[in-house]
Amino acid sequence: MPSFTAKEWNASGAIFSYGKMDLRCFVVEVVLSEDVRGDMLQAAVDKALERLPYYRQTFVRKKGLYYYASNDLPFLVAECDEARTVGGTGTNYHMVDVTYSGRTVRFAMNHAFCDGLGLNRLIEATLYHYFCLKDGKEYTSEGIITEAVPYDPAEEFDAFATKTDADVEELKKLSGGEVRFRLPELDERGNQGPTMHRLPLKVRTGDLLGWCKACGSSPASAISAFAALTVEREHHPSEGVVMNVLPISLRRFLHADKTFKNCSAAVFLPVRPEDARTKSATELAAQLRGTMKEQMGEEMALLLSSSINMMTHLGKKMPFFFLKTKIFSMPQTRPQDTFYVDYVGSLKTPGYEGQVVDVRYLNADPCGGSAFILMSETAGYFHISFSQTFASDRYRKAFCAALDEAGIAYELLPAETYLNPLAEMPPK
Repeated sequence: MPSFTAKEWNASGAIFSYGKMDLRCFVVEVVLSEDVRGDMLQAAVDKALERLPYYRQTFVRKKGLYYYASNDLPFLVAECDEARTVGGTGTNYHMVDVTYSGRTVRFAMNHAFCDGLGLNRLIEATLYHYFCLKDGKEYTSEGIITEAVPYDPAEEFDAFATKTDADVEELKKLSGGEVRFRLPELDERGNQGPTMHRLPLKVRTGDLLGWCKACGSSPASAISAFAALTVEREHHPSEGVVMNVLPISLRRFLHADKTFKNCSAAVFLPVRPEDARTKSATELAAQLRGTMKEQMGEEMALLLSSSINMMTHLGKKMPFFFLKTKIFSMPQTRPQDTFYVDYVGSLKTPGYEGQVVDVRYLNADPCGGSAFILMSETAGYFHISFSQTFASDRYRKAFCAALDEAGIAYELLPAETYLNPLAEMPPK
């Protein structure tokens, strides 16, 4: 293995760096309208990395902690049918990788390296340069980081590197005392991953946004409402709450708007069984929108970040690697409640949006049995995908029945299974 020199400690990615299970990549597949030109994709990646060189980095492990390190080995795009293991010899130890086949470009990352928003910035820059090269024209780059945007050290800011104070009593209140409904399939033998089942559908952007506007909700709160109605249809819980977990970016609260590094937390949208039974989808979506506004204010965001900060610096203090692993892996090994509802937004594709047919976000199983509802917006459609560690289609069917009742048209897409590649971490 080549020798790399450690730079700054990766505090922001510490909770993704350790675990009792194999660490797997996060993958984004971008499907184009034409077959990918490999030579142009390599040139586009090279051009993007000239302006975004920190995506070339790797990790070095020192005294049980992982540090970023410069990596000048070639960043090589490969033609293959699936994403590759990142962090090892196959990717020259880079923690991000780009592959392609047919009409699909795949971006894989080690989640300890950056978060989804961070990866999106590399994807947007790569697609921009690719279509400029392929089409022989200069598209607008507004909102995309290209050579026209001067480098700012804030792009590599680690929001968790400095220890902050935490109000332990307030943090205890975050956990709440309610019983949280857990999908029974997650505990059945053989449903613990790591193979994932993807059950997608799509809804016209205008249809969903129009419905949200009419009832005073948002796409994320609407999908969470339909998820709660889905559980009510299938299980009729009598106690506790249906708990939807929504990842959020903390960037604007932590003065880290420009960073590519991990800077996220999660808010919780509980729905009582009686509300799911008695309220309409519009009432429930508006209720959850209100809950989201309460939880996504600055006070709550700073409290959530202090929780991550406390865990990060507690793990750093542990004298042995196995103790660090015990602390840092707590979020991964905690049993999931009901659904992760992840609205990843949309990619900037100014002028060439018609050449991007689909964008598929493929999560890896984080906690030994899980169910995601992933949503993104591309080319006039919201793509909604049930990504789960069990094969049953019952929840997608119940979700669609709730859409029918709400008068929202949809199109079912073929189900598939996938297994994201491993993310290798350096040895000590």
